[in-house]
Amino acid sequence: MVSETGVNPNKGTFGTSISFDIDDAPKPMRRKGREKTDKLDSNEINSDEISNCPGCGADIRHEEWLDCLVGFVSGAHEFEVGNPVRARIVQNLRNLAARMNVPSPTDSWELAVIDKLIIEIKRLVAAEVDRTNRKQTASSELGDQERQAIIIETENRVINTMALEIQEALIEQLTPQLEVQIRQQVEQELWVQFEEEWRNRSTSS
Repeated sequence: MVSETGVNPNKGTFGTSISFDIDDAPKPMRRKGREKTDKLDSNEINSDEISNCPGCGADIRHEEWLDCLVGFVSGAHEFEVGNPVRARIVQNLRNLAARMNVPSPTDSWELAVIDKLIIEIKRLVAAEVDRTNRKQTASSELGDQERQAIIIETENRVINTMALEIQEALIEQLTPQLEVQIRQQVEQELWVQFEEEWRNRSTSS
């Protein structure tokens, strides 16, 4: 027999004191926790129903069967054409299947479940197409506005460039003529002043 005490009075701290009693017969050891584990296992089995697969007969959980059903309907076509399966569509279909009265996997396969899921896929696809069309329409309207703005900006730039070129061409063309006219005008004014000054001097002398 082995006995232990948890406090060491000499040191004031936790310690262990062991004594042996050879005459006492040892008591059998008991395994603890097994009963609780068995209860937990049985609860898990009851809460998560296990049934037979309608195709191969293997034991699968009801949640796994729902995932397989939704994955088959939503992903078969996309997988064949090489496109990724949209997670949002899969989640919507899974929620729809969870709300339906689906048959047990042990019963015969019911195509009505597949039909409902296909109808839901068509509805989601139609909504996606409508959203894409609205986006494209908005993009085309924005494109028309941008195109009109570019046209106006180009016209203004061309008009300004042409006006500058015409101005430079006129200056280049008229400058020689203006120089001749100005020279003649200046010469005439100088001759008039010279003749007037000459007459004044002649009169005074």
